[in-house]
Amino acid sequence: VHVVTCPDCDLPLTHHRDGSKACCHYCEFTIPTPPVCPQCQYDGIRLSGQGTQRLEIEVQHRFPGATVERMDSDTMRKPGSHARVLNQFREGKTQILLGTQMIAKGLDFPNVLLVGVINADTALHFPDFRAAEKTFQIVTQVAGRTGRGERRGRVLVQ
Repeated sequence: VHVVTCPDCDLPLTHHRDGSKACCHYCEFTIPTPPVCPQCQYDGIRLSGQGTQRLEIEVQHRFPGATVERMDSDTMRKPGSHARVLNQFREGKTQILLGTQMIAKGLDFPNVLLVGVINADTALHFPDFRAAEKTFQIVTQVAGRTGRGERRGRVLVQ
């Protein structure tokens, strides 16, 4: 199995469903999604989908009655989108909020009782000598988003 990686960071590139690009979310290097494997020229590339877009689809499938919002660099480009999504979550109009590190810090929602961290070990492989420390910090910050009210919260780390 060949994984297309960033030439600068050596991290796997992310394919976006809504476009034909593959990008590094660490340094923003971007290329058109290759139509064939660059290593062997195989034309049956399978896009595994492990990011927030794929997670959103899975969550909507498993919780069809819930309103799901996604906060990541793709969905938060328009001015005011960040505040809009957070207000909807605060008001209970959104029941499930998915996102990247941008939802880990500084948010106070007393009704959040479950927080999940998916692929927590991915950040350990970033090209940064402080990768382990930063990973611990982000997991700790995410864990701090739950159980802020009267009821106890839970944190699931994959």
